[in-house]
Amino acid sequence: MTRLTLAIIAAAFMTLGVVPAHAGTTEEATAAYQRGDYPLAMRLYMGLADEGEPMAFSILGLMHASGQGVPKNYVEAARWYRLAAEQGIAVSQASLAGLYFEGKGVPRDVAEAIRLYRLAAEQGDASAQFNLASIYEGGQGVNPDYTEALYWFRRAAALGNPSARYSLAGMYETGRGAAQDNVRAYMWLDFASSTGWKLAVNAKNKLAKRMSPDQIVEARRMYLSCLESSFELCD
Repeated sequence: MTRLTLAIIAAAFMTLGVVPAHAGTTEEATAAYQRGDYPLAMRLYMGLADEGEPMAFSILGLMHASGQGVPKNYVEAARWYRLAAEQGIAVSQASLAGLYFEGKGVPRDVAEAIRLYRLAAEQGDASAQFNLASIYEGGQGVNPDYTEALYWFRRAAALGNPSARYSLAGMYETGRGAAQDNVRAYMWLDFASSTGWKLAVNAKNKLAKRMSPDQIVEARRMYLSCLESSFELCD
């Protein structure tokens, strides 16, 4: 760890008025967290953080953002998320991106949010991929870019993100970022509705009314091809 990182951690301890605990094991800290013993989890994770454990930084960020064991504090959440993000922890890069996008604990900065989401997305974080795609699709702080949106929705959809699958279907149905294609739209709605998500089920049923029986058969053939190829043969 750098001296700067150690100084930041020490400042966080002083802010909380907590003396760093001797670190237990990650398993002990995780067990305490999972059973809802947040004060113990906080002490154990802070001890692990003092030893430079990146995932401890990440969990401490989550606990401050959620108010678990400490009062909710987005400034402290951002501080811990940043320490983890600097160590390449994708989930913390995405969480810090969310704080920048919403302006919680840090000044609102869409460009920084996009940078951080992209770092996490490139590591395969499906939520970051979905959020990055949503920013580009909606033109939230940037010019709309349907090509980028389609690309990241597609990657998140392949990882099983149901919202990405639903959004991808919408882009094919309306022809945003790709040629309008009800068959592909139906296929992605089939995936999105596979867990019984009512919104996706209703959208699929509504779309089916505008399709021929042959188109639905083709959509289901494409569904199987996509699934059997581990989402490589979906386009």
